[in-house]
Amino acid sequence: MTVILAGTIRVAPERLADLRPHLRAQVEGSRAEPGCLDYALSEDPLDPGLIRVYEHFVDEDALAFHRASPHMAAWRLRCAELGVHDRRMASFDVSDYRTI
Repeated sequence: MTVILAGTIRVAPERLADLRPHLRAQVEGSRAEPGCLDYALSEDPLDPGLIRVYEHFVDEDALAFHRASPHMAAWRLRCAELGVHDRRMASFDVSDYRTI
């Protein structure tokens, strides 16, 4: 089974430039974790300030490791400081994951 999280977060468009280095650090830190299959934080080109979130982990243990990581704590702090809001996430347990 793998775990996929997908959703969005928002930041005021005028704060995007301040957030970008933290987006990069969060993606790099997450992708380096054991059990992370993919991790993306992407700006929506049609909706300034909307960040699309995609996370893919091998299992719940890998997701728990991610949530407890130091870079995740730093990410939460930066999000609070920069006014990231309107977090909307969904989690999917995928029992028949395969590439096509």
